[in-house]
Amino acid sequence: MSAARKRRDKKYKPKYVARNVLTTIFGGMSGDHVEHLRLIQIRSHKALADMAQGAGTREGWDLLVGAINMANVMCEQGIGNEFRQATIAARDALLEVGKRIVKLDRVIMRGDELNAIREGLECHDAQLENVRAIDVERAFREVDRRVRHHINSTSVMGELAKEAA
Repeated sequence: MSAARKRRDKKYKPKYVARNVLTTIFGGMSGDHVEHLRLIQIRSHKALADMAQGAGTREGWDLLVGAINMANVMCEQGIGNEFRQATIAARDALLEVGKRIVKLDRVIMRGDELNAIREGLECHDAQLENVRAIDVERAFREVDRRVRHHINSTSVMGELAKEAA
C-alpha cells in the first residue's frame, strides 16, 4: 500500500528563467535591456518637458516622483552615491511642485525647481545605464516596500497639513 500524497495548497508560480544568464547577473541595463531603458528615459523626460511647458499632469508628476525615489534608494544601496545631494534636491523640488498641484490644481514649476529635477533625472539616467537589471529590480522592491509601509516617506497632504497648523 502506497502512502497518500499530501495535496499542494500553494498556487503554482513558474520560476524566472534568464534568457542570457551572464548579462542578467553581470550585465548592465545598457546591454540586453537597452530598449526598456530608453522607454523609461523617454517617458520620464517627456513628463518633465511637459511640466516645464505648462502642460504637466499629475500622472507625469507621479512618474517623476517614482524615478527620483528610485534614484535615492539606489544611492543608499551604493549605486551612484555621489549623486545623493542632487537626488535629494530633486525630491524636495518635487514636493514643492506637488503642494502647488494640490493647492492650485495645476502644475506650476519655478526655474530652480526645474533645474533641480532635471539634474536629479540625469543622475538617475546615469545610474540606470551603469547598473545591472537585478540591481534595478532590488531598488524597485525597496521603493515599493517603503511606500506600502510609509517608511521614510513624505506625503504632500501631510506637509500641507503641517504648514496649515
